[in-house]
Amino acid sequence: MTTLRMTFASPIAVYLDENLDGSVLAPRSSLDGKVVGLLPNWRPAAVNVLKALATLLEQRYRLKGLVLEQQVLDHNVLPAEKLDDLAHRYDAVIAASGD
Repeated sequence: MTTLRMTFASPIAVYLDENLDGSVLAPRSSLDGKVVGLLPNWRPAAVNVLKALATLLEQRYRLKGLVLEQQVLDHNVLPAEKLDDLAHRYDAVIAASGD
């Protein structure tokens, strides 16, 4: 007689800070009161992706500011001085690739 064994794999991600007891990871913090920068790459649809994300962020959080950067990443290369500039102006930066 053949035995069939089934296993279940959930498509829902389990994050380390939700899975480990006594985790040493920093707790998640809210974006409430934060200034968030949105950084598109050179792909044409990246701006559309970030605009949709901006709408969701504004609905979920009380942001201090939300800025869509006009200067796009050039084939995902970001000079160190640009990184420093972003770090000084924003509490968080979200980069996107579209298409």
